[in-house]
Amino acid sequence: MSERDDLLSQPHTCSPPLSTILISLKIFLRNKQLFLSLFALTTLPLSFLLVSLSLFSLSFKSHVLHLEAVAFLSSTRFEASHVWKESRVHALSLLKIKALFFLPSYFLSLLAAVTAVNSTASSCHATRPTLRTAFTVVKLTWKRPFVTTIFIYALSLLYAPVPRVLAPLTGSPASEFLVLVIGSAFEIYLMAVLSLGLVVSIVEERFGWDAIRVGSAVIADRRFSGWALSGLFVFISGAIARDLQRMMDSLDSSSESTTLTTMRVATVVKDNVGLIFLYGIVVLWSYIVTTVFYCECRKRHVGRGEDESVTV
Repeated sequence: MSERDDLLSQPHTCSPPLSTILISLKIFLRNKQLFLSLFALTTLPLSFLLVSLSLFSLSFKSHVLHLEAVAFLSSTRFEASHVWKESRVHALSLLKIKALFFLPSYFLSLLAAVTAVNSTASSCHATRPTLRTAFTVVKLTWKRPFVTTIFIYALSLLYAPVPRVLAPLTGSPASEFLVLVIGSAFEIYLMAVLSLGLVVSIVEERFGWDAIRVGSAVIADRRFSGWALSGLFVFISGAIARDLQRMMDSLDSSSESTTLTTMRVATVVKDNVGLIFLYGIVVLWSYIVTTVFYCECRKRHVGRGEDESVTV
């Protein structure tokens, strides 16, 4: 019996979301050396860069907010304009830091997505993936997910302010809270669709809006499962983000020099290595689970198409 028959065709007694997680775990264990290598080469350095960016930008954010508050309280326009000018200088420095971190972070994110998704999809189709094939396929497929991520970021940015804009228009606190809850729930579902669209752009000859459209169609029969899996990763990443925020709250470096800030950042990172490792694991695990979920949905679509052809 093939690996695909073992994992995707074997019935499971647990609920569909748990079944997807169980299959993902089996795929990871069968290819643990490969996925641990991908973790060490992609998602772990990605996690380190993202955490470091948050810590390095903290002092600039704090200083900009402090200067803005001073500008509002200034007694003269001359003094306020001088403070605003200094605030813009620090804001520009913050943008430069984010730009410096963006390129390597995006490169590692794209590399992690392509290698993890292709390796998981190969395992779902009874092919034993290797580290060499995982990185070889990047040269053939990177353009499609690159274009698709642009659409994903655009849609995410367009939707993000919608619930916050609509909520105050409802007229009552209860209705406002309900709109925010519904908006957050739909945002989780949208994240599931966009994640499937990214997987589609990697494993199929589709990209951009077409890949997202296919992802939306693929999830049609398992919307709740997709929402539940997406919500699980939102919950876990949110818990990590809260721990990171507490870590940054303890790092009050608004009035320190760059050298001293760098030393304190290095100390905080060293003391929170476990958090960095955990986030890297979550990122890799999310790619594996989403790809398994895609393969399950595709299998159901193929089966349904075969049943319809027989009926006709």
